[in-house]
Amino acid sequence: MRDTPSGSGALSGTVDDIADAVIVTDADTGEVVAVNDAVERLFGHPPAAFRDLTLDAYATTPDAVRDARADARRAASETGSATFRWTARRRDGGTFRVESSVSVTTVEGRTCLVAVVRDVTDRAERERELERFAEVLTHDLRSPLNAAEAQVEILRSEATGGEEWLDRLEGVHDRMADIVDDVRTLVNGDRHVGDPERIDLNGAVEETWAAVAGDRDGTAGLVVSGDLGTVAADPKRLCRLLENLFENAVRHVGDGVTVTVSPLSGGDGIAVEDDGPGIPPDARERVFEYGYTTATAGTGFGLNIVAAAADAHGWDVRVTEGADGGARFELTGMERVERLPEE
Repeated sequence: MRDTPSGSGALSGTVDDIADAVIVTDADTGEVVAVNDAVERLFGHPPAAFRDLTLDAYATTPDAVRDARADARRAASETGSATFRWTARRRDGGTFRVESSVSVTTVEGRTCLVAVVRDVTDRAERERELERFAEVLTHDLRSPLNAAEAQVEILRSEATGGEEWLDRLEGVHDRMADIVDDVRTLVNGDRHVGDPERIDLNGAVEETWAAVAGDRDGTAGLVVSGDLGTVAADPKRLCRLLENLFENAVRHVGDGVTVTVSPLSGGDGIAVEDDGPGIPPDARERVFEYGYTTATAGTGFGLNIVAAAADAHGWDVRVTEGADGGARFELTGMERVERLPEE
């Protein structure tokens, strides 16, 4: 860490191991107090030069960044951290999108903002592509889906027999409609569960697994370990959450995957674990990002939908390593219920 002459030696060495650029500024004046060596890789300016730099030197819209930084300071003071995005300028004049993750700290009585700054140009472009894809999915597919649903109703009224197959076809249409709704939810930012229902998790897990793995060759396996309990949830969003976790396991491990769902020892959630190669530690935070995928056929929506559904219920989700080295997703904050308040 490089302190400026006006900075405090107490900051030295605290963030040197962070690969992303770190800029510490005085919360009141905006004066740069300290930076790490990564700022040179990101902005092109030597660390010592940041002492004399203002936002005008490395931000395309410095006034907007000052406002965003002030908002982030207020939010971070209340919640512990905040993020905002802005367009940065390198020393050579090139521009790129960055995300600042801000926290507030006090050093020798001086309130400072610690900003971890990351280049998110590629991620921002993926998000724009996914937003365009979402538009196609939510608009262009809705009309043919409605037409297909109407054809099923016509067949029910005019044909004799085949009700079982029509029921299955209707179920497929319902799942497609729910996926379209999920994408619309992500795009519109609607993350609130209005009227939860009392859901038996064992039943929900087994039903969702049957929908995901039912058409495969039977080699994929599900193990439900113990009583998962009953929670208050939106049944469709809970189904999408589980469905995306199961599909993620099948997509990355293959049809021979075994997925184990078990209650957490604290009694406030469940774990969904596969027996695949797992997720590297440095990718575990990114897997929930909008558009992030390592699969060649992936859209980048799946685990983001999981995170959005969990957040809508007030639950937390994290990924860690399973007992056999596979991916283990832990959902916490799932308070068990006997009955809903209105029952």
